[in-house]
Amino acid sequence: MMIAERFTKEAREAVRAAVRDAERTQAGQVGVEHLLLALLDAPVLAGFDLSREELESAFRDYRRKGGLTKADTEALRGLGIDVDAVIDSVERSLGSGVLRSEKRRRWFGLPLEPAFKKALENALREARDLRHNYLGAEHILLALLQGKGIVAEVLAERGVTYAEVRKRAASARAT
Repeated sequence: MMIAERFTKEAREAVRAAVRDAERTQAGQVGVEHLLLALLDAPVLAGFDLSREELESAFRDYRRKGGLTKADTEALRGLGIDVDAVIDSVERSLGSGVLRSEKRRRWFGLPLEPAFKKALENALREARDLRHNYLGAEHILLALLQGKGIVAEVLAERGVTYAEVRKRAASARAT
């Protein structure tokens, strides 16, 4: 069975919604943050009280900093480097948003970030590890929470952990 055949209706719609959101915001590529925003209404996130506006703001800040996470920013601050001051200075000289870690939009569509593709691969592993014969929104969310990166960081700051989502996913059923 091919991976696309294992996607639930909800998971397929989340991927499509992520692409639409990236196009709507004129992003250079479809990123993991678009995928998370597409999953906000998924049952596995019920009760976490995640604000779309707050998440979008966090993601804009992340992109403005060229992909540096808060942990990266704090590490640099420990070395005496004020990332915000550096970015402000660069943007005054070269223009707003110059450091965004995006590729330019292609006229024939948006490319997928490597992290987006990796998240979908990891979602399949999550489904397999849970012995589910489908790939649902909960598996995609687990993949997004793996390791480091902006989505995992932003969610952790809001109390969404891999362990809690895994517990919820273990009892989930395909929709």
